[in-house]
Amino acid sequence: MAKPVGFDQKILLHQLDFTLNEARRTKRKEMYEKLDEFLIDDIRGVKSRKNAATMLMKIWYLVNDDNKHLQENAFHLYPDLRNDERLVLHYGMTVLAYPFVKDLVREMGKLFKLQDEVTAQQISRIMKNLYGDRRRVEVATSAVLMSLKSWGVISSGDKRHIYITGENLSIQATEVKKWLAEAIIRSSEGSSITLEELNSNSVFFPFDYTISSSNLDDEYFRINRQGLDMIMVGVV
Repeated sequence: MAKPVGFDQKILLHQLDFTLNEARRTKRKEMYEKLDEFLIDDIRGVKSRKNAATMLMKIWYLVNDDNKHLQENAFHLYPDLRNDERLVLHYGMTVLAYPFVKDLVREMGKLFKLQDEVTAQQISRIMKNLYGDRRRVEVATSAVLMSLKSWGVISSGDKRHIYITGENLSIQATEVKKWLAEAIIRSSEGSSITLEELNSNSVFFPFDYTISSSNLDDEYFRINRQGLDMIMVGVV
């Protein structure tokens, strides 16, 4: 059976901002109505607008139970954050909502550790290997890349269809680091990861951060020291 894709059109930051703000205080039925009205300036087609609303709802409203704590914490943090810090929340929730996005940015992050530029062809080939050589995979790959570019996560290189990293966004606030740490752990395959893996996660390559065990001195995190130099971090 083919792996689901789901993310098939560009999503803009102001759309995510609106969805997050309204999700804090709006009932489900009203959310769809508000999104349809809000998106009409960006998306004229009824079907495309409905699809975008479905994607935004999946990111910020209809989240999995495991990610409810992240959602609620993001609602609390959001009003006091700068725009670049808010991007961390949108990026993290998008990655958690869409495994396709997570797989794409992980592979892109790995490539950026080895080289300064990444081509759309490289990413397309990798995603087809993971999800099958289907038209839907091509559309989704393009949609994710266009979204990342519009968010400032990547930018165009000197030649067409070549991408370079945007300016890495520095994360300094402890509360944002905690949120990011939970998002990274939730997006990983297991229930806990090493502190080293937390600080070098390829999925979250756009962000410049250093998280120490002291940053996670919180009842929600589980810190386990193994041997002299290995620290495992999990969430309760």
